Amino acid sequence: MKKRYIWIVSLVVIGIILSGVGVYFYQEEQQKILAQEEKEQQRQLLESIKAHYQQQVTTIQAGDIYQLVNDKYESIGTIKPGVILALEPLDNITLEDTYFQIAATNYYIFYDVVEPTDKINNTRYQNYIPFSLEITTIENSSFYDENNQELFVMTPQQTAKVIIKEQERVGIELLNQLVYVKTDAIKEQKEVEETKEKASSIASILYHFIYLDGDTSCQETICHSQQQITEHFSYLAQENYFTLTTSEVLQFIKGEINLPPKSLLITIDDGARAEKFIPFLEQYQLNATLFLVSSWYPKETFSSPYLEIASHTHNMHTTGVCPMGQGGGINCLPRDTILTDLKSSRDTLNGTVAMAYPFFEYSNYAIELVREAGFEIAFIGGQTKIKPGVDPYKVPRYTMFYNTTLASLQKILTS
Repeated sequence: MKKRYIWIVSLVVIGIILSGVGVYFYQEEQQKILAQEEKEQQRQLLESIKAHYQQQVTTIQAGDIYQLVNDKYESIGTIKPGVILALEPLDNITLEDTYFQIAATNYYIFYDVVEPTDKINNTRYQNYIPFSLEITTIENSSFYDENNQELFVMTPQQTAKVIIKEQERVGIELLNQLVYVKTDAIKEQKEVEETKEKASSIASILYHFIYLDGDTSCQETICHSQQQITEHFSYLAQENYFTLTTSEVLQFIKGEINLPPKSLLITIDDGARAEKFIPFLEQYQLNATLFLVSSWYPKETFSSPYLEIASHTHNMHTTGVCPMGQGGGINCLPRDTILTDLKSSRDTLNGTVAMAYPFFEYSNYAIELVREAGFEIAFIGGQTKIKPGVDPYKVPRYTMFYNTTLASLQKILTS
């Protein structure tokens, strides 16, 4: 009986020991599994952080804007989807980098709110000369893009120089980009000293037909050799001229922006052979505007980020229609005929609001219809520069002829 008892006790002890060993190994195995799962989660998190990072990103959902205060990220605003942001460089991304710093700011965005993008914000405003005016916004102010779409809301007051000054809003730099704030969100404004020189007038120059080396078939005075274009464009590039768009010219006329002294609008008329200008514009990184007779050539022929397409009417660049000058139809055709033509041109050219009168010929009748058709700026000829306050429907341009030398161009630009 006693031996049987000892045997039973021994079995119980052995069972307890084996059970304890089993529990130990089970727990150890579970810890390994948990460690592996945690390691895998960290790996996935790191891969996700890396996948969301690039120096150019766009917001893919609404989120918060953060500021780092006492080693804690505190929300100081909200941001909408579709906003492009530049980020500070991250050479070696770690698990600590869940908040990305917005370039040139002390603000941050959480990593899963953004994704890489090839798009970049327009930085042309960085060439403008700021006004001698600084504004401070109210708290919880909304900031918008140029089309008045809300981009983000900032809880703290924001102070910045005015870059664009319109009647109901102003443009400032915030989050490393140009944004607009409505004037009713401005708490205070003050004059500040501005030392940068600004242009009091700007030139607009006009080219027509370019003929490459070896082609001497054009004998008109408005034909241009490859040598002439190369001389002109290389000079403009070397001198760092800021080559404008028609919308920037209109803003300058209205007093909404200040431009640097070396600012210039390059224009090309009609469309014949205009695509041959594109390699030169791209080589020298100069912007130009083509005033295209939109029924003559498809706009796709002139596709380039350096070439704006505006209107030279749809089909009224024809001589002998009206009694004055070369007889462009815009001065005497029936009202409905002209409006239909101008509407067709705008529709064909993606709603452009800039145009040039055929043969430089215009009248009060033509101006009235150009305005009614939705154009906001129209160009003529003339040997004068553009000044703030000039009639936006009579904007002058200097014509470049086959014999316009570089010295002549320099004289126009510096006069």
